[in-house]
Amino acid sequence: MFLSARKLTQYLNPLSHATRDGVDLTVTLNEQSSLSWVGRLIKNLLDRFHGALMKIARTTIQLSQQAPELAKLSTMLKERAQAQQASAENIAAASQTLAATVESITASASEASAFSRQVAEAAESANVNDLQSRNQIQAIGESTSALEQQMGLLKDSSASIGEVVELIKNIADRTRLLSLNAAIEAARAGEQGRGFAVVADEVRKLADQTMTATQNVEGLLAKIQEQVASSSDTMTAMSQQVQAGITVSQQAGASIEAASRDINTLIAHVQVIADASASQNDKVRAITDQIGAVVESSQQQLEGSQALAASATQMSAQCDTLLTEVGEFRFTGHKRMRQVAEEEIAKWRLTRLDRGDLEGKLAGLCQRLPALEICYATDKNGVQLTADVSTKGLDPDSLGFNCSQRRWFQEATRRRSLFVSDIYRSIVTGNYGFTIAAPLFDPAGELLGVLGADVRFDHILDS
Repeated sequence: MFLSARKLTQYLNPLSHATRDGVDLTVTLNEQSSLSWVGRLIKNLLDRFHGALMKIARTTIQLSQQAPELAKLSTMLKERAQAQQASAENIAAASQTLAATVESITASASEASAFSRQVAEAAESANVNDLQSRNQIQAIGESTSALEQQMGLLKDSSASIGEVVELIKNIADRTRLLSLNAAIEAARAGEQGRGFAVVADEVRKLADQTMTATQNVEGLLAKIQEQVASSSDTMTAMSQQVQAGITVSQQAGASIEAASRDINTLIAHVQVIADASASQNDKVRAITDQIGAVVESSQQQLEGSQALAASATQMSAQCDTLLTEVGEFRFTGHKRMRQVAEEEIAKWRLTRLDRGDLEGKLAGLCQRLPALEICYATDKNGVQLTADVSTKGLDPDSLGFNCSQRRWFQEATRRRSLFVSDIYRSIVTGNYGFTIAAPLFDPAGELLGVLGADVRFDHILDS
């Protein structure tokens, strides 16, 4: 069958209008024409394309909704990983300090053990020397006692000598007296007694010499007895000091022996401390190595969380890119929203723009179309003269906002017909949506303003 190019062009003409504002996948061709089979093929192709893009759009929206949460969680994980790494580094530094301290304690304990051994050796040597000193002092004490006894004997002997000297003195005194009597008798005898007088005189002289000698002996003996008495007192005091020294030496010896025993006990304790410190040092080093592994693991976790955050951010950006591309297509939901908006505006029959009247009409539109996030109206210059209207109420903060530079306003006023924008992500809510812009005319066809309606894209996918 021969088809003219003109006839085919006329039949496919709706397709050219379908790409004027994005790509309208809801376009239909005349099914009564002889080319209906072509229309069915194209419709089948568009339906399948429409279904595939709907699935892509739904999946992308789901991913885009998860991406911020994933980014938030990855950021939280990153912050926690940073905090964990900082804590691990602080613990590692503290463990290093602890290890150094334990090593110092171990070294000090070893030094203390060695020093205590030296002290023990010195104490043992002191104990031996003390024993020798005590033996020497004991010997001195014994010698002192013997000397004290000898001094007593000497004192007794000097007393005996004194008695003998006194006896000799008495004998000499009597002898002198006898010699005097003999001389007197010899003088009376005359010539016969002269020889006897000579003998008596010699005896007297001898008695006088004896008396002089005994007096000298008495003086020397008195000095000797005085010295013996002084020496005896000194020896008694010395004996007492020696006995006291022996007692002190015995006490010192007992103290040295006790100190030696205590030092040996201390050595045993210090050795236990040294051994425990060495064991603790090994354990602290092992813990330090484990903490180092934790630090390394936390660094890897931090790097992983950073990579996850970057991936989440990249996924969010890719979702935006993908939905932007998908947003060029117009689905059944777009068509329904256009139809409802056109039907509502046609019912309004506006003659002028009144804020209260318009906000009431916009509230009704929001009730009918739950997919609307907000809707509003501007004057013909693009200045917003109503509040933002939603199912939650009015937001008067948007009054007076200038929308003249927005593409939806410019296209609606230029074409003087309803315009549907591409998809974008809302800065306020983070949701994906598009804007329906419809020019508002009075009965004479004069442009009064523009209706703007922001539509949730995920809502139209389910319609």
